[in-house]
Amino acid sequence: MPGRRRAALVAGIAVLAAVLSGCAWPGSSGSTPEPSPTAAELPKYYDPAPMLADVRARTRSDGTAGLSVAGTLDGGSGPVPVSGDGVMRLDPAGAGPSVRLVLRTGPEGDGGRTTELVRVGDRTWLHPTGTGWAEAGRAAMPPEVTADATTAANVASGVDPLAAVARYPDAVLVADASDSDVDGTPAVHYTLVVDLVRAIASEHDPASREALAAQHRAGVTRISTEVWLDADRRPLRSRLRQQLPGAGTLDLLIRYRDWGAPVSIEPPVPG
Repeated sequence: MPGRRRAALVAGIAVLAAVLSGCAWPGSSGSTPEPSPTAAELPKYYDPAPMLADVRARTRSDGTAGLSVAGTLDGGSGPVPVSGDGVMRLDPAGAGPSVRLVLRTGPEGDGGRTTELVRVGDRTWLHPTGTGWAEAGRAAMPPEVTADATTAANVASGVDPLAAVARYPDAVLVADASDSDVDGTPAVHYTLVVDLVRAIASEHDPASREALAAQHRAGVTRISTEVWLDADRRPLRSRLRQQLPGAGTLDLLIRYRDWGAPVSIEPPVPG
């Protein structure tokens, strides 16, 4: 059935994508607390292995975070605004994150379209504008909302910071580490690069391997990702860039907030 194939496509595409700040308190001598570290004072990682291990340990310890996304989807006729808000819960065992997200595509106001998404384990439910909830890969979806549903599914699959590069530890390197800040919080801005040939050689999942091979056949040799880390190795921001077949280039900044705060992510009630 065409509708079922479109829904399956949504699910298939979504497959792709330690420094503790010193603290001081006034003692009996009345000493002045030390100032918070500035960006220039934050140590930097140049070896990806300890960086990936430390960020994973911190984010899995916190377990949850709030999300804000902002960027564009460019299908060739000009960039279309994409924005949204949500929450995620990370699995300490390494499974994909659970996500609750509301994504808006198009201009603000009546001209935009909204897609709600809930992802729990390996199941994803989508609720585009004008439709009810439908489970990706198991229910037909109207063709006019398939593109928005695909975009939302890809955003949800890319919210776990550094998960994509951590999948290929022997193929990644730290290309740049520079002082920065995110909304006034000192941070280090990292650019990591994955060698595509080495990633293909180490990929055992057939669907993911073919997706990487398709990019290589198209002339792509390296895949880069960006992340901004604070003094406690918490991601404050990351950049998601993906080529969505039939939709265009997705380019988003994902802002993380409220690490460790309680969140609720449950499968939606059908209807």
